[in-house]
Amino acid sequence: MARYIVRSSHMKPSKGKGDLPEIFYTYISIYSAIGWHYLITNDRELAYVFEEFEKEDAEFIAGCWGMQIKELI
Repeated sequence: MARYIVRSSHMKPSKGKGDLPEIFYTYISIYSAIGWHYLITNDRELAYVFEEFEKEDAEFIAGCWGMQIKELI
């Protein structure tokens, strides 16, 4: 059974020439009440994990917030 998270990514330019930029992720939080209100978090451990039967909800939320769906392995 597949599981998903909804996330977006942001890049922060590097401070030094030749350094790679930092990539930050923002996730839908476990403290969200899916269908009522949504909270976001930068902590992967606090990301809401959508089960297979919730995939339509995840797609809707991702579309509204401009985020992507990532399938967990």
